[in-house]
Amino acid sequence: MELHRGCKVLLLGAVLSSVACLGQAALAQPELAAPVAAIESGSAAMDTSYCSAISTSDPQLSLVSKFCEFALTYRQQLPDFIAQQTTTARQGLSENIITAQVSFRQGQEHYSHLTINDRPAEGSLGIISTLPKNIHFSSTGEFGSLLVDLFASPAAAEFKFREEAILRGVPVAVYEFHLPSAKNTFWTVRGTNGQILKPEFRGQLWLEQRTGRPLREELEPVNLPASSGVASLKTVTDYTMTSVGDVGAFLLPVSSESTICTWDSDRLLPDWAMAAYSPDQCATNVLVFHDYRKFAATARILDASPEP
Repeated sequence: MELHRGCKVLLLGAVLSSVACLGQAALAQPELAAPVAAIESGSAAMDTSYCSAISTSDPQLSLVSKFCEFALTYRQQLPDFIAQQTTTARQGLSENIITAQVSFRQGQEHYSHLTINDRPAEGSLGIISTLPKNIHFSSTGEFGSLLVDLFASPAAAEFKFREEAILRGVPVAVYEFHLPSAKNTFWTVRGTNGQILKPEFRGQLWLEQRTGRPLREELEPVNLPASSGVASLKTVTDYTMTSVGDVGAFLLPVSSESTICTWDSDRLLPDWAMAAYSPDQCATNVLVFHDYRKFAATARILDASPEP
C-alpha cells in the first residue's frame, strides 16, 4: 500500500500469472485507496467531540468511542522514527522478498534502501516505481491511516459488538464494522480494467479491553461487480506497543497481510454468473515491521577555513 499524503493505498500489480505493485500482462492495477483527509503531523488536532456519541445508544460500543479518540490523534502522537520493512510476496509457487527502510517523519512515510531478493533495486527509491514487473503487488502505509479513516467522516461506519476474546494473551473486545457504499466517500477500489469504485466495505476490530487501543484491524470491500475483475481483497494489520529507542513505547504495526484474488478478463460474465466460479488467481503479501529506532538527522560540519 502506497502512502499518499497520509493515506493508505493498496496497489496490486498486473502479473498475477504472477495489500502491494507494478506490471502489465494479465492484470492492470487494482487499487485500494484511502482518503486524503487523513491527519498530517503538525496540523491542528482533529475534532474528537463526536466520538462519545458512538456509544450513546449502545454502551457496548464504549471501547469504540475510546478508539475513535485515539485514532483521530494517533499520527500526531507518533515520534519521528526509522524501521525496517520486510515483505514476502507470494503467488502460486512464486516468491519474492522485498526489504526497505521506512522513515516516518512529520506524519509521513518515506521509503529507501530498497532491495528485491537481496539485490539493490534500480532507479528511484520510491517503493512503487522501483519494483519490476514480476513483483505481483506491493503494500505501504500501515502506519495509522486506516485507523484514522474509519472516523474521517462522522457516522459513516456502523459498529457492532461481536464477542470478547484473547489475542496474543491480551483480553480484547471484537467489533464488526460496516461502511455502506452510499456513505463511502473515501476508500476506492480500482479494478483490473481501470474501473474506479467506491464500494461497500466491512471489517473487524480487536480492541484492548483495558484501553480501547486497536491490536488488529481487518478490512475488505464486498459486493464488487464482476466487471472490476477483482473477486476479493482483504487486509489484516496487527499492532502492538513497541519501543522506539529512548523516545518511549508507541502502538505500531508489527505485521500486515494483504490478499487479492482476481478473475481472468477474458471470461468475465454478469455478476450472477460469476458467483458460481472460483477466482483464477490469488496473490498475498506478508509484511513484517522490525528494528524500530529513533529518527535522527545527522550532519557533518566541514571547516572551510584555509589550512595554515
